[in-house]
Order: sequence, then C-alpha cells, then structure tokens
Amino acid sequence: MKDTLYLVYPDSAEAGTLETLPETEGLIRMSEGSFLEDYDNLTKPHKISTTSEATLESILKRITDEETRRAILSMKDKHLFRALLQEDYPSMAFTEVNFEDIRTLQISGKKVLKPIKGCFGTAVKIIDEDSDLALVAEEMKSEIGVNSSVFSESVLSQSEFILEDFIEGEEYAVDMFYDSEGHPHIVNIYYHPLPKHTDYLHMIYYTNRRIFKMLYDDAIAFFTRLNNKLKVKNIALHSEFKYDRNLVPIEINAMRFGGMGLGNMVYHSLKVNPYERFINEQSPNWNAIWKAHPESNFVFFIAYNGTRIDKGLQQPDFNRLESAFTKILNKTSFDYRTQLAFGVYTLEESEANIKRLLEIDFNDYFKPIG
Repeated sequence: MKDTLYLVYPDSAEAGTLETLPETEGLIRMSEGSFLEDYDNLTKPHKISTTSEATLESILKRITDEETRRAILSMKDKHLFRALLQEDYPSMAFTEVNFEDIRTLQISGKKVLKPIKGCFGTAVKIIDEDSDLALVAEEMKSEIGVNSSVFSESVLSQSEFILEDFIEGEEYAVDMFYDSEGHPHIVNIYYHPLPKHTDYLHMIYYTNRRIFKMLYDDAIAFFTRLNNKLKVKNIALHSEFKYDRNLVPIEINAMRFGGMGLGNMVYHSLKVNPYERFINEQSPNWNAIWKAHPESNFVFFIAYNGTRIDKGLQQPDFNRLESAFTKILNKTSFDYRTQLAFGVYTLEESEANIKRLLEIDFNDYFKPIG
C-alpha cells in the first residue's frame, strides 16, 4: 500500500507552489489549521510535506518521533546546521550575532551575515573589513521589515543572525527526498546564477544535462553522509550549495521542495512529478531523460515586483516581459499587491538568452494602471 502524502500549506505565505502543482494521485492538500485539528485522523501510513517554511512550527508540534524532530530543527536553524556539519567541514568558522551587535563587529576577510532562520534571500549580506556595518544593519532591518508581512518570525528571524565564512564558488540547489529506508533520491538539480540587480536574487534557476553530470554523484554522496548523522526517513529537502571543485552545503530546508513553484518546474519541463516520486519512492531515470534533451536548458523565472514601483499607480506589463522569453512552458501570475512577485514561469531558453534575462530590472516592466 502506497503512503498518502499530505501537503500542508499556511494561510499566508509566498505564492507559487500550490498554483503550479501537478495533479498527483495520493497527494492531499491540507491547510495548516486543518492539519493541526485533524492530525490524529490522517490516513496511515502517510508522509508529510509542506509548501512553505511558515508551516514547520505547526508540523513540529505534531511529530512525535524525537529523532526526526531533532533533525528538522538542526536543518532549520542555520547555527545548528553548521554545528552538525563542522566535522565534515572543519575550516568553516561561524558564530551567532544579535542585531544590536552588527554595527560593532570586528571583521577579517569575506563573510556572510544572515538571519538564523530565513528564506527568499532576505537580509543576506556579504561583508568584509571595509563594509559600512551601520548601513548593512539598516538595510537588513528594512528588508526584514518588508518581508515580515509575508514571512512570520518562525520563518524569518528578526534579531538573531549567523556570521560565517564566505564560501567561494557558483551556487546550486538540489531537491531530493529520503525514502522509507533512508536512501536519497534526487528529483532536480538547479544552477542559481546571480542577476545583475541583486534585489532580484532568486530571479533565475535553471537545469540541464551538463549540470546533472557535474553534480549528481557528489550530491548523492553528500546526502548519504548527511543521513548517517540525521537518520531520517520519508522526508523531502530543498538544499543549497556552492560548488568550486567541491560541493559545500549552504543550507537545507526541511520537508519541502523548492519554494514559489521552483520544485514543480521539473514537471512543467520534463514531466517529472517530484511528489509522485516521493510517494512511490522512485528516482527519475536521469540518463534517459537527458539523453532525450541533451542541449536543452529549462528555466524557473520569478517575475519580481520592481523596487521603485507604486502599486497604487502601476501594474505589471506581462506582454513586454514575455516578449523577452524564447519559449514559455508554464505561466502562473500572482496578485502583485500582496506578494513579492507578480508571477513565475517555466521556460526553455538558450544560455545566451538566460544571460540577457539576468540583466533585467523589473522597474522597467511595470506600466501605469488604466
């Protein structure tokens, strides 16, 4: 008998995952309130996943297995996560920092300062001994203030931060799950290039055959080693890495695939349903998949709100934005007045056009209302 997968979603969080979700046999969508109220009546056996970090606190209230609880907490809290991996990455220094101490930090070399709990790249700053730390603190406070309307304190820390060594290399992300025996299965690997305008940090993720060939074996090896420590089963993870000859983890987000619909782009591009794979405990046949698409690049694109727009006077110019794309495989639009973006797309693009898209300033893609 296959497990039922309950996909828990919060009342208020970032849009994208539910809106792009493929139809999946055995998957039941469940609001956070219903999950808390009806947990004891859920079909057994079952698995649990979520669309957003915002539900983790509620899910943890219902998980009775202490080993699983500890594992989730050690991934959710960035300081605990670094402590977990210190044996494998002993050269990486890190320390906790309170907000009021940021201005007086003594920095030597390149560092990353970010909330202990965070998402969507909120208040992540790269600093060194020449940084204006008073300005950095104000920028972080402002970003957290804006995004706290979407993310709660349990998702986005407002006063607790971690300072850690900067990890060199390009950034990648992996969506995967551990099956009922604790074995890892990868359902997508993405490259996350940095855009010209870092306010739109997560604008583009993309995948192709070359990326899989470069990272797949190293990623499987990492997740195998990780579970020698965590001992978890039946759990989905969205993980972020840097790669420069070696794969080094940045953070792991427990109980979900990529947010805002990133985890679903593999369905809209390659017809791989990550939730179906999680339910059935089956890895995709990546050799066959990439043999059929040897030169293709599949892109997840977040259409951000511009940083200087007036939501009362301006609206997104979809036609202008979409004229910059080569091939749209899926389009999902949001209410830009209540979200941090006005939509997400799955695209098929050339690498040359991906470079052009990374230059976009979304302030140029809004027009007067009416």
